[in-house]
Amino acid sequence: MTQESVCNPSVHASQEEPSLEYEFATTTTLHGVSRVAGSSGARAKTLWVLVLLIAGGFYVAITVIRIQAYLKFDANTNVIVKFNDALEFPAVTICNYNRFMNNKISEDDTKYVRHLLELNEDLVDYEEDFNYTHIDDLFGEGFNYTQFALTTGFTLNESMIRCDWKGVAYSCNALNFSSYYSPSYGHCYTFNTRGDQKSHEQSQQGIGNGLQLIVDIRQPEYTETFKSGHLEAGLKFAVHPRDELPLTDTMGLSAAPGFHTYASMRRVRHINLPEPWGVCGTGGVDKSRKYSRNTCLRNCRRNVIIAQCKCQPLGYERAVDLNTSEPVQLCDIDQFHCVTQALDIYRVSFSALDCTCPVACDYITYETTLSMAKYPSQSVIVDAIGAVQAQNWARPGAVDAAYLDENLVYLDVYFEELSTITYKQVEALSFTALVGDLGGLLGLFLGASVITGAELLDYVIRRLHLLILVKRPARKVLPNLFGRPNRR
Repeated sequence: MTQESVCNPSVHASQEEPSLEYEFATTTTLHGVSRVAGSSGARAKTLWVLVLLIAGGFYVAITVIRIQAYLKFDANTNVIVKFNDALEFPAVTICNYNRFMNNKISEDDTKYVRHLLELNEDLVDYEEDFNYTHIDDLFGEGFNYTQFALTTGFTLNESMIRCDWKGVAYSCNALNFSSYYSPSYGHCYTFNTRGDQKSHEQSQQGIGNGLQLIVDIRQPEYTETFKSGHLEAGLKFAVHPRDELPLTDTMGLSAAPGFHTYASMRRVRHINLPEPWGVCGTGGVDKSRKYSRNTCLRNCRRNVIIAQCKCQPLGYERAVDLNTSEPVQLCDIDQFHCVTQALDIYRVSFSALDCTCPVACDYITYETTLSMAKYPSQSVIVDAIGAVQAQNWARPGAVDAAYLDENLVYLDVYFEELSTITYKQVEALSFTALVGDLGGLLGLFLGASVITGAELLDYVIRRLHLLILVKRPARKVLPNLFGRPNRR
């Protein structure tokens, strides 16, 4: 032992005790570092350093790739099929292709029908050559468009020949339908709406276990023309959730007279992710009704008309004036020109309008497949004629086989099977999966783990503690009465 080591015990201690770095390197669970520190000779240390650098490089490269994949926010779609004992039946809305029934139009009002058809009441595409400047001269001050449209439309209780529910004959009637006015098709009627006290369920799959309707569309009363109006005859129908508006003009199907139309449904649920993985959201402000993108878009169009014309067309969901808390008045015939101008603004400047209608995060659709068979068959024509003649309007001899072929629509709506197909968006790489990947790569290439992080943190704390002690000024030691040093 040298004189210096006797005078300075710390020199002797540093020669016997390993440094903090060496202690960390030889005891850490980071295997490559411990191999470098424990190897003897420059060749062995160099080899282990190379191994450590190569493994670390692979880890960094793959980590960057995984993080980039996460930041793409891609989504996958899982398909789940669930079979049920029973399914809630959707709402079914039916409309007649004829908007104004001829037998309900008075002689005085007959002259208005042609002009109303030229106006193309659906408020989507007007006749460009129609002269709006003389509209008051055409209809006069006493003409009330809303009253005319509501009183001359298709009436279900006069036209329904038969209604069966779940295979029970005549178990439903027009009272089971609620009225709805469509700008495109006039009076429509909805079975199993949101307002019903109890929803209907289908407990047996297949034909005849849902809703069956036989309706007389009454083509002799049609007023549509080839120049302006619907060119078809039959029923326009839509299958939709009970809590959504029946948008027959965008989602409707057709049932032709003289045929039994089979509408086979499958219930489909869509669950979408919000941003940044998807684009779903809730753009509506009406919390009493479940958000629907179609309804939102329709209300956007309505709001543009209200802002421009201070009224809303018949057939749109009724808005409330925020200033008076009263329903917005309906547009009358003399305001139709303003409506066309507002719709032009809507079409041209839709993206600039304050209207956001993302796809819903969770919504139901009903995929419907149609098939048809000739109706009625020769063996039931006599009975079918008797059923139509039982209606109050039918004159003796007015109904024959040709009339049935041109006017009777048999519609059968049912679930093909009692199952729900769910399309669910899931994150292609979730944050937890990213953490698992990075942890697995860390263990694979470097043999590190969470414990290794705790060891590194312990080393840093101890090193900082030693640096603080080295920089702290020495304190004078004074004896005390008890023989122990007194530091100050």
